Amino acid sequence: MINQFNFKRFLNVARWDLSVNSKFYTRSALLMVAVICMPVVLYYLYSMVMKSYLSFATIYDSAEGFATVINLIGLAYMIIASGYMFHNLLTKQGRINELTLPATNLERFLWHAVVVIVGVDVVFFAGVLTADLLHVLFRLPIPNAEIHSITLAAYNYDFSELLELDEFNKNTFGLIVFFFLMALCYVRSFSLVNAWKYRYNIPLTFFIYFLIQTFLPLLVLFIGTQFISPAFVEKFLNWLNEKSITFWIVCLDIIAALLYVGIWLLTYRLYKRAQLTTKRNP
Repeated sequence: MINQFNFKRFLNVARWDLSVNSKFYTRSALLMVAVICMPVVLYYLYSMVMKSYLSFATIYDSAEGFATVINLIGLAYMIIASGYMFHNLLTKQGRINELTLPATNLERFLWHAVVVIVGVDVVFFAGVLTADLLHVLFRLPIPNAEIHSITLAAYNYDFSELLELDEFNKNTFGLIVFFFLMALCYVRSFSLVNAWKYRYNIPLTFFIYFLIQTFLPLLVLFIGTQFISPAFVEKFLNWLNEKSITFWIVCLDIIAALLYVGIWLLTYRLYKRAQLTTKRNP
């Protein structure tokens, strides 16, 4: 049996990709860092233009506000990067170059996964640190101004509101795991569509979500009114009430975990079927 994964071959794929696509990665990283720093720069430039730099900025350190905006930018960055997971396959020549590499599909796929998971996190962290440094530099000239860390604010996740709900006190961790896994599923679904369609895949993914959100509730309502009797609904609700909250949270966590693993497996399956030209990817 052919060895599906060899670390040396994996490193060769990494070196090849970083060498061939160095300009793409460099431009993308610099652009992302610049976008993350934009809220800080625009805020203080606006204060200077409005001549309120030493008054308004002195009494209000907006580190938490910056962190909120930056985290939203980071979420958008994760989605876009996930949609560009297989950017090498965008053109016919790119597919020739990648598919003829002396490496297995698994090794090439894992490198793409490392880029969109580890690489994106590294670039985002560098952008947050740069924005934090600019924030400090802008506030240093202000006399007696408090300086708070944007980095700490961006990575400080407060779940105190969930802890205050009595019925979820014992299940807070399970709820956090569920929402975290569903967020990951949403982001990785862009990679799944990218493995199927290399060009315009991000707008296509949003369109698919639009169709699901529009027609799935109508389909469920139609099936419910046509084929499900009131007696069955009452029996089903009674069965739901018999189960504890912990049971349902555990079920949701298992479903979300299986969905996340399934998205990765289907993405890999589509990646393995990549061809030089198809109707979807001419």
